[in-house]
Amino acid sequence: MKNKAKLFLLIPIIFFSVSGGPYGLEEIVSSVGPFFTLLFILILPIIWTIPESMIVAELSSSYPLQGGYYKWVQIGLGRFWGFMEGWWSVLYTLIDLSIYPILFTLYLKYLIPDLNFWSIYSIQLLMIWSCAVINILGVRFVGYVLVIFKIFILISFLLFIFFCIVHSSFNLNSITSFPCKWDTEKFLFGVSLAFWNFIGWDNGSTILGEVEKPDSNYHKALFITIPIVVFFYFFPVLVGLGIHQDAYSWKFGEFSFIAKSMNHSYLAIILAIGGMIATLGLFNSLLLSSSRIFLMLAKDKLFPDVFSKIHKTQMTPYIVIIFLAIVYSLLVLLSIEKLIVYDVFLYLSAMLLEAIALLVLRKRSPNIKSDFKIPFGDLGLYFVVSLAISIILLMIGINILGFNGLNFGSIISLGLIFSGIPVYFYFTTQSDISRV
Repeated sequence: MKNKAKLFLLIPIIFFSVSGGPYGLEEIVSSVGPFFTLLFILILPIIWTIPESMIVAELSSSYPLQGGYYKWVQIGLGRFWGFMEGWWSVLYTLIDLSIYPILFTLYLKYLIPDLNFWSIYSIQLLMIWSCAVINILGVRFVGYVLVIFKIFILISFLLFIFFCIVHSSFNLNSITSFPCKWDTEKFLFGVSLAFWNFIGWDNGSTILGEVEKPDSNYHKALFITIPIVVFFYFFPVLVGLGIHQDAYSWKFGEFSFIAKSMNHSYLAIILAIGGMIATLGLFNSLLLSSSRIFLMLAKDKLFPDVFSKIHKTQMTPYIVIIFLAIVYSLLVLLSIEKLIVYDVFLYLSAMLLEAIALLVLRKRSPNIKSDFKIPFGDLGLYFVVSLAISIILLMIGINILGFNGLNFGSIISLGLIFSGIPVYFYFTTQSDISRV
């Protein structure tokens, strides 16, 4: 395949699959307090991001296949679990991507407060369909767009950090002496939101067939991106708390409000534009990765055949991209609470299968050629996978049971998990009939 994405284009694709900058961290501060927010930002990379990335790095290096995590689970655990991996991924990306057009217009309203419903919906449609066109033009075009987006966001927050340091008294007592007002629902939301900002390191693997030297470049891009994400999460929140110390009042768009409070109105506008750009970047990156899951499921006769059609010149799954754009054009009209909790639950369930698949594949093919393997042999493998699985099971347990046992949200979560079973048997039955 011509025009494959090189390493420098893969880095922003992974960056926007996971992060897009510190936008979205504000609600963690007001949910769990500044101390726990900063603690989560420092601890989650150690106990979650690094183990997850090492699992993804070994799988992508050993099995650099188009479809990424879907194919890894299919090869390791079989056709059914491969489908469930793909199905859960489809569900959480449907949830995830429906959030970003809404966030885009929320940042826009900072600049143009008087937008009415139809103006907002028209702008959301324009965002969705412009991203669809960018994706149809191919992985390299998406990569170049995301490079520009990433540079804009990082420079914006470097300016924000600088001006906050200049204006701050560096009184960190408000962080350490923050009064805890424990609210179980808020704490669950804060923990889920923290995880939401650190998940997605495997998303870019679905385009491995469109990447130059995928066996080496994907894991290099992973390990380059991790410190960038952590730096641009931790320091904007830290210095921002030095300016706006009332953590309970932190809300969506806080960074722009902090810039305005320092009398830097131009920086506030830049950060609001950066929020819009971040949502565009996240939407483009996740549309890129999720469309390939639809494509691979269709090729395996587990989704309608029409989704397997490829654009003759751009070599992209254009039917899938158009279909998803139509779906998101409708989903943005819905107002669904606790989307992030369900999003994290589905993602972690899919990641659990990847971790188990790695154990099976390493045991089955211990000497497979690989540019990266989790160090220290089997001991290192079992330690990393055990740590990742422990965190996954803990978070799944919290999401299902919360702090008050089973509830309506728990039933929805379980329903989403098991919803793929009838879909799988429907398509396998149809496939068997067509063979006859």
